[in-house]
Amino acid sequence: MPKVKMPKSSPSLDMTPMVDLAFLLVTFFMLTSSFKAPEPVMVDPPASTTEAEIPKQVFLVAIDPSGRVFVDITNNAVKTQVLTKLLATKKLGLEGQDLNKLVGAGPLGMSIKQFPEYAALESSEREAFNQSVRGIPYDTTSDVAKIKASELYLWAYHARLEAHNDFNAREAEAKKRNLDFDKSQYMQFAIKADFDVPYTLVEKVINVFRQAQVKQFQMITDLEDTPEI
Repeated sequence: MPKVKMPKSSPSLDMTPMVDLAFLLVTFFMLTSSFKAPEPVMVDPPASTTEAEIPKQVFLVAIDPSGRVFVDITNNAVKTQVLTKLLATKKLGLEGQDLNKLVGAGPLGMSIKQFPEYAALESSEREAFNQSVRGIPYDTTSDVAKIKASELYLWAYHARLEAHNDFNAREAEAKKRNLDFDKSQYMQFAIKADFDVPYTLVEKVINVFRQAQVKQFQMITDLEDTPEI
């Protein structure tokens, strides 16, 4: 009996499911991504030769050329707790969507009592508001009692405590699930001052850190260009 010869043809692969999957992934990332809030203050720090990167989790104090102080916390869980504690000091409260707006607004440079007003603004209105604020209040004297009564001290103090609590909670959860835990992912403190800001002003912020028992912090600078030989 003669053998049946199968027609020869080149193999083919239907890519339609792959295309559908690619578009589904693109749609997913577009819907779940959060855009970085615009910087409310422009700071041009001095240059240095250090190549150390800015920590992913950081409590950042930015000082603009006019001496105004803005604060941001990149860990949203810590920022939420800190803002709640700060609002409680003035017997104010924000919940749900209003609090989330404040957390996602990026650096803040206003008094605590202005938080509810800022949270109620639309994104397009916040730029003008940031231009009108005077920065986070802090005491420029060496009086310890006055420093500890300042709002910048409250920011640093509560941020240190909440960062510690958040770190312990994440470590405990990792142990519970038998997962590896990166102990280097601890929120750090940093100062980013404009080139024209007098060092005496930066020293006042450092003194606030000292009183809040923040023992380690970084100075954020621009990377200096390597001279050509």
